[in-house]
Amino acid sequence: MKKRIIAFAAVAALLPISLSASDVLPQIVKNIAEGAEVGQASVVAKNEAVTFSLGTMNAELDKVEDRLLSTSNFTHLELSLGSDVFGLNSAKSTKSELMSVYRLKETKNLFLFNQTSLVNFDKRTTVNVGLGARNINDDETIIVGVNGFYDYEIDAKHGRTSLGFELLTSMLEFRANTYNAVSGTKSYDGAQENALDGNDMKLTANLPYLYASNIYYSQGEWKDDASYKIKTKEWGVTAEVAPNWVLSVAQQKKDSAKEETVASISYSIPLGRAAQPTKLKQDGVWSTKLKPIREKLYQPVQRENRIMKKKLGLTFGGF
Repeated sequence: MKKRIIAFAAVAALLPISLSASDVLPQIVKNIAEGAEVGQASVVAKNEAVTFSLGTMNAELDKVEDRLLSTSNFTHLELSLGSDVFGLNSAKSTKSELMSVYRLKETKNLFLFNQTSLVNFDKRTTVNVGLGARNINDDETIIVGVNGFYDYEIDAKHGRTSLGFELLTSMLEFRANTYNAVSGTKSYDGAQENALDGNDMKLTANLPYLYASNIYYSQGEWKDDASYKIKTKEWGVTAEVAPNWVLSVAQQKKDSAKEETVASISYSIPLGRAAQPTKLKQDGVWSTKLKPIREKLYQPVQRENRIMKKKLGLTFGGF
């Protein structure tokens, strides 16, 4: 009997930790009672206490994380994992990326921010650090932005700077970036290579389907200080088929080479639920009227975060 009293007391002592204790108390008592019938009251009580305390601790940590993100200046914080799901990409590499957007200053029409990311692709890790400024009109239907970045590939010690421009609406989005390699020739994995200068542009038309979807066209040009140059073109469809699951199918073309079909899927893990609005499916209704897009102020800049390189007459690292 003494052991039973101690067991019940141990569980009861945990109840003030959480206001949700009243929801689980009847089940805890039932489990301990059943254990007492076979002489295992203390063992069952100990297990219940451990389970309850761990659950409560995890719930409290989640609340702390949400409070930190909802009251801090982070407007975007996520981990993205991607792969060539259909095996159509000749590179056959996975990509993982940790990205954050941090508010430096915000007024009715102005948003100043820092964007930092860490991307791993083809067993190479690149750090991107940038500053951006976005201006939104009084109707909150048009955003114009500029940004500057420094990229550093940790493994090969390549460096690059960039400048970017954005024009965003609810229907169309236009982005352009120019990249300048600053690291010269580097020796990596037994071979000489150098980062490439370049520029790219992307035109996106948003579609009113699924959780988010769009069609896009992009082109780029990459070159070294000598005579090497390569031009790229890509057009495709991107669709968020389920919350945080994005499927992309595209046609890629490099110079005069044959077009290549590339299909990939990626999953983004929002870090902090309070910072992420609930996602709803779009209604599929087309409209030519511009809609408020203030939420796009807080989204990451779209650019090539991997450094394009030349090695033995080949390019890699960006496609």
